[in-house]
Amino acid sequence: MDTRQRSPAGGPTTNAATTTTNSDKPTVLEGVLYNIFEGLTDKDEQVRQSMQQAIVRILETHPLRASHILIDYRRKHAKLSEQTVALLLDCIQRVVSAETPTPLPSAAHELLIALALEELTRSVDQHVPSIQNPALFILVAIGRGADCALVVETLQAHCGNSNNAQLPHFMLMQCLGQLAMANTAGLVPHIKAILARCLPHLGGIKQDHIKLAYAYAIGRFSEALLEHGTNTPEGETKAAANCTTEISVAYDVLFNQWLQSREPKICMEILQALSSMYPLLPTDRIQDQAPRLVPQILMLYRRNADRNAVTQFLCAVLKTNLSLNPQVLDSVIDALITHLFDLVCVNPDYEKPQTVKGHYEVLRCFNLLAANYAAKLMDTLLIHLRTNSERERIKSLLILTHLLNSCSVHVESRLHSLIECLKQLILAERSVKMKLTLLKTIVALAQKSLIKDKEFVWFVVRHSCKYSKLTQEQGTLEEHATLVLSCENALFMLASTVGTLDELLKRELLNYFVLLDYTDICGNLAKCLASLFAKSPHIEYDIASEEEQLPAAAASAEASGAGASEERIKRGKVVVPSAETLYARCLALLGNQACIKRASNILSFLKYYQPQLNPALEPLWAARISDLLLQINKPQTYLQQLHDFVLDTNEFLSTRDEQFAQRLANKLADQMYLYPMQLPASEWQLPELSAERGMLLQALALTLNQVTDVACIHTKLDLIVTTARQERLDKHVKHADYERRIEPCARALGYIARQHLAHVVKKLTELAQLGTRKHSTGFFSNLHFIKDTHKELETYKSNLLVVKAFGRIMDEADPLQSLQHLDDAMLSFLMQQLAVHKDQTIMSAILQTLLSICNQLIVTKEQLPAPLKHRKQIMETVFSIPIEAPFHDLPLLPTILKLGTDFIRIGGPDSEECVDGSVIFEIACKNFFGCAKQLKMKFDSQEDDEHNSFLAKHLNESLPQLNALVRVIVELDASPATLDLIIGILDGWLRDKNSEVRICASHVLNNTLEVYIKSMKIGGCEAPSKFNQTGQMLGKIVPRCIDSNGTVRQVSVDILQKTLEIACIYETLTIASIDSSAEWLKEIECIKEHIITDEPKQIYNLAGDIAKIIAQRISSFQYLQFCKTLLQSLRDPEQSSTIGASVVLKFFIQQKGSELFHAIPDLVKDSLVALQLCEVPRAKSGVLKALVALTKHHPKLVCTEMLQQPLPYDEHLVEYWHLVCNDPELTGIMLDNFLQLLSGACLHEPHELPAAGQRLASIQPFAIFCALHEMLPCKDIHDQLQSRFSEIFSMLLTSLSSYINLGAPMPSILAAPSSPNQPVKAATKFGFVPNKELVKLNPCQIALETFQAFLNNLEMEQIATVLTVNTQLASSSDWQSYIELLTPMAIGLVHQLQLHSPAMRQLVNALSKYVASPHDAQRVAAVGLYSRLVPLKPGGELASTIMLHLGGALSDPNAVVRGLSLQGMGYVGQLTEHESARYTEVAIQALLKGVDDTVGDCLINIPLESMRGLSRILQALPSERVEPFHVSLAIRIRPFFGNYSMEMREAAIILFGDLCESKHDDGNSSPTSSMEALREQLLANLFPLLLHLSESELAVASACRHTLLRVCRLLRAVRVNELAQQLQNEQLYYNSFVVEFVKTIALELTEHIQDFIDSCMPKLRSQWPEVRGSAAIVIGILHNFLSERNAQSESVASKIAVLLKDEQATVRVRAAQALGHFFGDI
Repeated sequence: MDTRQRSPAGGPTTNAATTTTNSDKPTVLEGVLYNIFEGLTDKDEQVRQSMQQAIVRILETHPLRASHILIDYRRKHAKLSEQTVALLLDCIQRVVSAETPTPLPSAAHELLIALALEELTRSVDQHVPSIQNPALFILVAIGRGADCALVVETLQAHCGNSNNAQLPHFMLMQCLGQLAMANTAGLVPHIKAILARCLPHLGGIKQDHIKLAYAYAIGRFSEALLEHGTNTPEGETKAAANCTTEISVAYDVLFNQWLQSREPKICMEILQALSSMYPLLPTDRIQDQAPRLVPQILMLYRRNADRNAVTQFLCAVLKTNLSLNPQVLDSVIDALITHLFDLVCVNPDYEKPQTVKGHYEVLRCFNLLAANYAAKLMDTLLIHLRTNSERERIKSLLILTHLLNSCSVHVESRLHSLIECLKQLILAERSVKMKLTLLKTIVALAQKSLIKDKEFVWFVVRHSCKYSKLTQEQGTLEEHATLVLSCENALFMLASTVGTLDELLKRELLNYFVLLDYTDICGNLAKCLASLFAKSPHIEYDIASEEEQLPAAAASAEASGAGASEERIKRGKVVVPSAETLYARCLALLGNQACIKRASNILSFLKYYQPQLNPALEPLWAARISDLLLQINKPQTYLQQLHDFVLDTNEFLSTRDEQFAQRLANKLADQMYLYPMQLPASEWQLPELSAERGMLLQALALTLNQVTDVACIHTKLDLIVTTARQERLDKHVKHADYERRIEPCARALGYIARQHLAHVVKKLTELAQLGTRKHSTGFFSNLHFIKDTHKELETYKSNLLVVKAFGRIMDEADPLQSLQHLDDAMLSFLMQQLAVHKDQTIMSAILQTLLSICNQLIVTKEQLPAPLKHRKQIMETVFSIPIEAPFHDLPLLPTILKLGTDFIRIGGPDSEECVDGSVIFEIACKNFFGCAKQLKMKFDSQEDDEHNSFLAKHLNESLPQLNALVRVIVELDASPATLDLIIGILDGWLRDKNSEVRICASHVLNNTLEVYIKSMKIGGCEAPSKFNQTGQMLGKIVPRCIDSNGTVRQVSVDILQKTLEIACIYETLTIASIDSSAEWLKEIECIKEHIITDEPKQIYNLAGDIAKIIAQRISSFQYLQFCKTLLQSLRDPEQSSTIGASVVLKFFIQQKGSELFHAIPDLVKDSLVALQLCEVPRAKSGVLKALVALTKHHPKLVCTEMLQQPLPYDEHLVEYWHLVCNDPELTGIMLDNFLQLLSGACLHEPHELPAAGQRLASIQPFAIFCALHEMLPCKDIHDQLQSRFSEIFSMLLTSLSSYINLGAPMPSILAAPSSPNQPVKAATKFGFVPNKELVKLNPCQIALETFQAFLNNLEMEQIATVLTVNTQLASSSDWQSYIELLTPMAIGLVHQLQLHSPAMRQLVNALSKYVASPHDAQRVAAVGLYSRLVPLKPGGELASTIMLHLGGALSDPNAVVRGLSLQGMGYVGQLTEHESARYTEVAIQALLKGVDDTVGDCLINIPLESMRGLSRILQALPSERVEPFHVSLAIRIRPFFGNYSMEMREAAIILFGDLCESKHDDGNSSPTSSMEALREQLLANLFPLLLHLSESELAVASACRHTLLRVCRLLRAVRVNELAQQLQNEQLYYNSFVVEFVKTIALELTEHIQDFIDSCMPKLRSQWPEVRGSAAIVIGILHNFLSERNAQSESVASKIAVLLKDEQATVRVRAAQALGHFFGDI
């Protein structure tokens, strides 16, 4: 470990240090520090930081000497730049501020104090923050420690004595002030002396910055005295008494002279100082000056002084005087209160802390005064509250609120007057700001339980409402929103927390709850009432005297407004609404489902209010209200439960009070005025009340079911009808909106009809007669140009109400009773309105009413057998409604279809009234599918999207009704004729281009067949004997089974199944013949599961299954019809359906072609025509396969003809090659022919074209490769390829190498003109037809893809993947990419074939004929693969063959072949022991020779490969076999450590590491042994390797890491070897590791330190910046560990210092760090 310690002089020393070292080192240190100081001017920030770190390290290690040098440097360089001085001072600050166990010696502190003090006071007239601030921090940091006295004495000495005429420097006072805060206890004893030196000069100071510094210092001194006195009570009197005189003198100067300054910053500092000084003044002086001082302070507010500071000073004066003598301010209290009142901020900005601080400082002054001058304060506030100035009123309220919150006991004396004044303000104020302030005051009063007046409640409730129209004078929109929210929160807070206002709030809020003006806040009122009644469910009634009752009643009437007529319970001063009134109000408000929060609050209120209505309701309401709260987010369920809640409550209470229902009905009717249709003009915002009005009418109707009084019933019926007719309808209101508004009225009439049907029908009949009556018979009645719009609208309203109400009656009333009231007059009225009106609203209402009538007729069909009259006329009228573009009447279609279904279902014996179902169905399909055709998948605009959504919505509603219509039609007549009729209607829609139309049509057809199966007749005279439609139906539905839409496919397969089932039933005449366990049904079920997939291949596979099932199930006489229908389907608009039809045709012919022999000519002819004319490629392929299926038994093909076809092959010929591969025998014949043709053939033309830059491929071999390119991917020829593997693989491997950089062939096909006189065309004027497509082909790419296809076919994925690694192989111009593929290919071959398998021997032997090939490319391929097989350890005959050919290739004229051979020789050591011993000598000799082979222009670096090969041999062979050349090899490779090539450096370093790894040191070697000789090389190479470890090249760094590990094992240094194990960590941080590593080496190998330094010195000039910087670091650390310093130390330090000016910033950084290590403490 490092045993060095800090010397007393500050320098590190060792046990072996000598006097020579101590005498030499200062000179070296001084020179180095000077260089570092100059480096502080570097432009790079990181370099400057490193220089600073070096200075800090040296200062920490040599504090005294480095301080002397630093001071000397500063003295010699008086004109240093400001930045440099600041950096130097920053270094010193870091050293003195660091918390270390051994602080700097006092001698060093003394020097640094002197330097800092000199820099602090160098600038006399101005403040230089960049220099003076660090200097000040240095002094404060030293003063914070044990040398505080030294700092203070030095500062005092610099200040001079009291007799000195010179003013102490202003920064000295600034420093002393900060020191007073940093070390209060250390400075307090010196304050008196400091003040004694400064006081004589205070009066003469004129400069502002000096005043600022002195004021700051004196203020901090005062704070220190106060703090010191607070912490040590006994010392307070002593410290304060000792300094009282000085503080008093300074106070006079600051207050009387300096405070007159016009500079705001100085005034603020002086005032802050005065605030701290004032409590330290003598007591008698404080009391004497108080009456005069307060006016003087108040005068400061008129100047340009900081108000916060003035207020702070005033607060200190008030606090001090009031604690001594409260009466001392009596003479100035009025002026003081007036000024303080003016200082209150009306609207403090809380984003500005200074403003808020000043505001609360003023309020603090009021708080201090309130204890002694409360009455005067309150009188002043009352006066200001009654003024006309809004600002003064706001200020008064702010002060009052603050006093209420902080000291409410002082306010109670004027409480009554204040409350009366606040009442007046509540009624008079219009400003939002004033109202917000009033709200704060009211809340404060309420929290202190100081108010019980309802005016305050009215204020909070009233302003919880929003204004209907805002005026800018009263406030902005945001301010109004803030007021509303604040009032809501305040009201709930008062209701939930303040207990004294509970009864007042109950009574007042109940009254407001039933008023129209407060409807908008009923949710919050209900929330507050729920909280109040949860505390206590009862209302306390105070009995008042007669004179109190009169004003109470007047106030109640005034607050009630429009609700003055509402019934009240009056007892004394208490006036509250009755329980029934509140219950009725709640029911109406609960009807608005959009206000979920309000509804939940009202339900909570009812839960606690129920004792007021009837205590016995608790069990019922507890359950019902809980259910309502659970369903409040589900509108339909919630509304139904609300109706049940009303019915159950009415029934429950009616059993206890017979008059309750009638009384509640009257209350509900009386509250209609609360929900007007036209909202009255009001100052406050009122919500839309249509939902509440509708709920009120429905609750009234439900309540009437319990009422028996006829007069009451008629009155309420008139009210409901009148309400409906009073709803607004004009040109600005849509009819649909009007219908929505009168819907509650119609519902209400329906509810009343449950018990009072006759009364309701009578009323509607009168209305109907009124709507059809002619209102005028005079002369002008026939003048049609005079249009009475008002009468028309009134008639329309009446008619619509009658129609909707009659429909509701049919839904709600008893069916038997309602149908008895259905007469011809009402039906005629409905038909007349339907025929006359074109308005969709009333038409929809009439259709719904007719639907309700039909439903009642169907329900009562057994009880009332008489059918509906005029139903045929009704249906004709209904179905004559046009559903055409732009489809505005489409919403009527579902109802029309349902009506058609119901009318057919009603039936009847009268033939004249019968309805033709087929006609209805055809019209329905035309309307439905005509609209569906308009659906789009893509939209051009937002309007298109909205229109599409509109169509889709209503079509989805209509589709079930269309299916229901078909079901009724089929059930009436389940015969093939009916089925033909429906299929004929649907056929065109099934083939429509629009997928949505096909989906709907398929659904309808599927539903038709399903109903047909259930309803069909079997046997008997009426049933048919045959079902001839099977083939045609299947031919039409098969394309739909392969539709592009998944839904269509799924439904069509279901249709196909049902079609086959129908055929089976007709053939067997029994339904039982369809066995659910039948195999074909299971197959169809499987198809159904998988047909929804979007994978086309799987869909077409399923098409084959469909063809198989059809072939099995249909009769032979249906075959021809089925095939012809399929061929016609090839013209289907859907591409996928066309393809599917061809696929089914192919499979069907494969299975049933033998039975179609009589029809084959026709079918083939039709198929060929389809092949020529079909535009769908995959469909053409399907037809071609169908034709091939007929010619499959003709296997002989003419290979020569196919090879003569022009290249590239067209699509039909390509398909032909693919189909040929289906026959393995024929494929084998063709492969043998191809191999024979390619054997010995030259793959390129013998000479280049003059203008071409590359050779051209021969045409016939290339045509063979094009054919193989198409054939080899076919899996059917796997066995044929497997049997010829070695021949084909060798051919493809060498051909791929040969085709690199070859161009496509260029055949010259002469074009002879048809006649001698015919002119030569442009295409043939050169004598041949150019093949432009052939020129685009890349022969190498074709060969590569063919090779891949061959390997993939044989499932040799590992080798095939190798060919895909390099994507640039096909476009490369040399063999580099090809050679890179040989290694993984050899590995793949061994994995696939096994190394010693017969197949591998066959492959090696087959490849040997190419080693002697006259073509270079083939030799490169063969030798390259042989060289890659050597590392895989071949043996026996295989190894002999490989090594024989590699040895022969060493003398090859081609350098690439030689390099490949050397690469193989490098792996000899990895052969078996017998084989390696046999070939080692030859391999080593070849590799040693290869190190000297300097072939320049070659793809393979032969010296590099030789070194790598030697490295591998060293790793594999025993040490004794290569020991003779260890040392020579180490010497030979050392120059490569600095080679420019990264690969060469890496290889040399790795080779040296392998050399060390093969050597084992047992520690007993003699000095003359090879181990000792190698040890010298280890020590010489150790630090170069360590330095190169810092390189940015990861490969070199990794090589150095592993080599260092091996070197350290041989160094006989245990700790070095242990630390070197960190090199195994990939995340090694070099900068920290190298320091520890070098330290360990220096401590354990001390005797070699100088040798290590010598080995690193040349690296200071390395070309790599990282190595230069690391060399400097290492040398710096090593020199720190030298036991004896020699004369070279100065030169070494100088050489490192030279790097401080290196061009690389990183090197300069490392050099600075190195010098820190050189002289610092490691």
